[in-house]
Amino acid sequence: MSAVLDAYAVIAALVGERAGRDVQPLMGTGVICAPNLAEVVDVCVRVHGNEEPRVHERIGWLISGGLEVAMLDASMALAAGALRARHYRRRGCEVSLGDCFALVLAQRRGLPLATAAPDLAAITRIESVKIIALPDSRGRRP
Repeated sequence: MSAVLDAYAVIAALVGERAGRDVQPLMGTGVICAPNLAEVVDVCVRVHGNEEPRVHERIGWLISGGLEVAMLDASMALAAGALRARHYRRRGCEVSLGDCFALVLAQRRGLPLATAAPDLAAITRIESVKIIALPDSRGRRP
């Protein structure tokens, strides 16, 4: 099955989070948008303490294994900005702009979105996009 993966999904696979098991079968046919890929590098290096060349190497393996990196055009950027403007609420729905890029990509491609983020899952459902609910680090699914 093909799906759009948010940054957390790929991070989970790379650093051994609980959701990694659910994500592995999606890697060969999955797609991640370029802004989310940037977040993967940032979090793996800055938060998890991995060396940047090693993170780049592992991402290269995922891409050579079939993970697609999708570029976004102007209409998708506009749609992501509008989506965030509609749904973002401080202390209520703190969906990131990167999350919105992933959701727009899922909408445009007609694919489910794999995420563990509760706020992203909520707006994904509101926008009538299928969700693959991943477990967070505590095992809870949105």
